[in-house]
Amino acid sequence: MKDVKIISIDNRGRIVLPLVTRKNLGITTDSQLMLVSDSETKEVRITPVGITKEERPIKFRITMSDEPGSLAQIASTFGDLGISLMYGESVIVEKSKTAIWTVISPTPQNITMEELREGLIKNGKALNVDIIPFD
Repeated sequence: MKDVKIISIDNRGRIVLPLVTRKNLGITTDSQLMLVSDSETKEVRITPVGITKEERPIKFRITMSDEPGSLAQIASTFGDLGISLMYGESVIVEKSKTAIWTVISPTPQNITMEELREGLIKNGKALNVDIIPFD
């Protein structure tokens, strides 16, 4: 069921999600939400992410070859390492040469960031992996 509301932003940049919306989506005061803004389309999406505060999300910027199967191989490596993906967006930097995949996931608990980076480069054949913590 879709629920459409017009909401306002207060003078401090805050929005209030109506109670009926929070109830329908199961959002509580401890819920984690992901905000995706697109300056080209002038759109904002807010999505419940279903993770706890302890799982803290982390962003990966992965540079890869722009060839068929590259993204699938890297995504498979995340799965092999037991890491869920919450969000992903890929962009071709140079056709048939390089692409960048930005991924958000919960912070892995069973592997260090360096081991993850090495696994994505070795097994996923990523060219470079930048790990960017959220504030």
